[in-house]
Amino acid sequence: MITVIDYKTGGNLFSVCNSLEAIGADIVISSNPEQIEQAEKIIFPGVGSFEKAMQEIKSLGLDHAIKKSIARKTKFLGICVGMQVLFECGHEGTISKGLEIIPGQIEKFDEKICPKIPHMGWNTVKGNASPLFKDISPEEHFYFVHSFAAKVPNELENINKKFPKSNIYSTEYFEKFISHFWDGENLFACQFHPEKSGEAGLKLLKNFINL
Repeated sequence: MITVIDYKTGGNLFSVCNSLEAIGADIVISSNPEQIEQAEKIIFPGVGSFEKAMQEIKSLGLDHAIKKSIARKTKFLGICVGMQVLFECGHEGTISKGLEIIPGQIEKFDEKICPKIPHMGWNTVKGNASPLFKDISPEEHFYFVHSFAAKVPNELENINKKFPKSNIYSTEYFEKFISHFWDGENLFACQFHPEKSGEAGLKLLKNFINL
């Protein structure tokens, strides 16, 4: 059973659920902290503003539930803003505290370097060893739409200190950023949208289900 977190902002919740159902997953959508704490596997989809997402997460009491689930080694996948809020803070509007699970900051692409923001469209994801990419070609493309990201090499040393077994995948859009994170155990996160990434995205979600 996959518990999909609903933090009441709409967005990509239903497209994620439709993709999960298409590959035969049993899902439940929940905003209940107790249910999330006891879930078998969790997917946390998110879109939009880091600050708004954190406001809703805290108002629903989901911040503590997410932290407890990850700490008890529940398999967890954050998608897009669902990945970003796992970091320490975001620089969208006012600087907002995140869930402070992964060291680092979410920053806007540099307008002096990137001629077009947001980064929107298909791009590759470079790395190795994450079980979510099992049987997926390293040349495969995934779909992105975002203006903020965890940039490389910012905070990589701190991430590796906290998660010595971690695997970090990167993507380049004029600047290099973290596009996939795996702590080496139970915590996974994708900046791209697997639910919008065709067969490769469905395969990644299926790999998560089969963990």
